[in-house]
Amino acid sequence: MDTTYDVKLWKTSVYEGKKKTTHTVRWELAGREWRKPFATGPLAESFRSGLVTAARKGEAFSLSTGLPVSYQSGAAGVKWYEFAVQFVDQLWGRTSANNRRNVAKALTPVTVALLRSKPTMFDDVDIRRALREYAFNTGRRAEAPPEIVVILRWVERNSLTMAAWEDESTVEALLRAAGTKLDGIAAAASSVRRNKRVLNVLIEHAIKRKVLRENLLPKGKGAAAAKTSSAVDKRSLLNRDQAAELLT
Repeated sequence: MDTTYDVKLWKTSVYEGKKKTTHTVRWELAGREWRKPFATGPLAESFRSGLVTAARKGEAFSLSTGLPVSYQSGAAGVKWYEFAVQFVDQLWGRTSANNRRNVAKALTPVTVALLRSKPTMFDDVDIRRALREYAFNTGRRAEAPPEIVVILRWVERNSLTMAAWEDESTVEALLRAAGTKLDGIAAAASSVRRNKRVLNVLIEHAIKRKVLRENLLPKGKGAAAAKTSSAVDKRSLLNRDQAAELLT
């Protein structure tokens, strides 16, 4: 686990907006600033006092979540790759082939985004293929050829832990990764919604298994949600002459 004892705490900042006032607790770990907003002053001060107490006790703080080690769930001890594979396996026997493919497609870009470092000895396309067709395919995983096994072992060693899902900024980045193709172009709106549904099911499963404490994925419409339109383009409609010719 990546931790630090280099902790600095600042006074709670207050922002008075037109509609609401936000109380933000700010602290720094090894040079990186962390923030957590609250709706009321007492809530913010209660959270800040907990950080102060932990720092005075000499408790280590996690560099992944920004919180004292005692605050963490079991997420820091579980690697994302291992949990994702187990999630696929427990779904495999009770879902359709189409749903299995959708799960693999959703988990693949997120797994790539949760690597400690970018691969230099493997091609991105090969990594995604290894994940989609073998790692997240219970029926074919044991049949993976040697070159695929090498890739998957590297991914397993370099996978971050489930603690990444306890950091809001990281979760936002993972949602963007799930909604972006390999070439950097945004995926179709239907794909974005489907991937988000899969991730929600996985996170709820992690909460049930006591690996995570809460689901930080945004609810309803948000920045990560792709917009769609139900309006009909008039240019795609037949005019009177075309309609008459078609009927004839």
